[in-house]
Amino acid sequence: MSTDLFAPATGSGTPLESERRVATGESSGLVGVGGASDSLFHMEPDWSKDWWGMPSFSMGDARPEYTVNVHFRNWDDVIAFSKATGLRLTQKSKSAWFPAKESNRGEFCYDGPKTDSAYPVCIPSKGRADCQLTGNALERMGVSHLFFVEEKEYEWYCSNLGKERVVKMPFSDLGQGSIPARNFIWDWAIANGHRRHWCVDDNIRGFYRLDNNMGRRVFGGGFFNAIESFVDRYRNVALAGPHHTGFVRSDRPRLSPVLWNSRVYSCILIDSSLPYRWRGRMNEDTDLSLRVLKDGHCTVLFRALQMDKHETTEAAAATPMKGGNTATVYADDKHRKQFAESLRANHPDCVQVVWKFNRWHHEVDYGRFARNAPMLRCDIAPTPTTDDFGMKLVRLSSGGGGAELVAKDSCDSPKSPNESIIMQ
Repeated sequence: MSTDLFAPATGSGTPLESERRVATGESSGLVGVGGASDSLFHMEPDWSKDWWGMPSFSMGDARPEYTVNVHFRNWDDVIAFSKATGLRLTQKSKSAWFPAKESNRGEFCYDGPKTDSAYPVCIPSKGRADCQLTGNALERMGVSHLFFVEEKEYEWYCSNLGKERVVKMPFSDLGQGSIPARNFIWDWAIANGHRRHWCVDDNIRGFYRLDNNMGRRVFGGGFFNAIESFVDRYRNVALAGPHHTGFVRSDRPRLSPVLWNSRVYSCILIDSSLPYRWRGRMNEDTDLSLRVLKDGHCTVLFRALQMDKHETTEAAAATPMKGGNTATVYADDKHRKQFAESLRANHPDCVQVVWKFNRWHHEVDYGRFARNAPMLRCDIAPTPTTDDFGMKLVRLSSGGGGAELVAKDSCDSPKSPNESIIMQ
């Protein structure tokens, strides 16, 4: 074991250049890597001008004062180091705190009334009637939702989830990924008079709220109500949704609760009147976001309100979730460059194909859309108030409701041997 660096941690003004890297998942599979213009601190100077009438949001500086890089000759040295320090390390560990950082994330949650969303929550789903993460999460929150399924799986979904929650689509196995289902949902929303609609992946384990440098799970419909209320203030917000828990740095003091004009993915509130439709087989979220941004619309990615997803690709998860596009679109990681080049072909002015982290990625320049300014509706006047939308911080009990709220989802894959914890 050797140590090659001991220095103060980065100062408070150092940007986190990779903040715009988004999670790979059901709708992407490629990381959108941001450059310096996409740094954490490249944002509006005062986010409070937008964050009124919204849940409280306060962030302190929780970064380490010093960092040290430690190198190990072999895995036995890692085990010895782990036992000597008491740090819980796995073969996937990239960093650790010493002493181990205390966390009460699992001790508290945000509970609230089971209020429904203002707009329909639509879940395109395939091969997961008996493994519904998103459905389970929404059920605990009291948010009604519909599963949109292919014709051949309709009876299977009805028997597992109830006929009243399942919408049958008139096609099966088109080999186009989730695109036909997403476009069917869009047309369905218009036909049923919905001004906006949610298009949500079926592999979301839970929804979280970030405040005081801590993300905690939300059990109540206020999560969706808050996003909808924020979006409905504006005339030109086309897409909105929560960020991924794994890609929001909760230790940053100058973190803003929203990120304007970036990619929105996996859980998207869509303006149904938009003239676009989904296209492609991969990176469709990025493609749609870029099209609306190029036409001058705005997008909103919420850092204060987040989602946690189960990964669906072998590159991202040791045991990827079954069903969906796992066996089709994401079956072969060799197509990553092809998918990235396809996105570049559609957006050559702002997309590059790059080799990073031993894989092909697309790199998007979102800085050019910084001038897309959100426009308040004429009948909306900012009010300097806080509204938690019924979300109250409560301690989880060891039994009863609390235990039920944090019960393990049936779809969670077992840990692989490489993910086992050294220190038990």
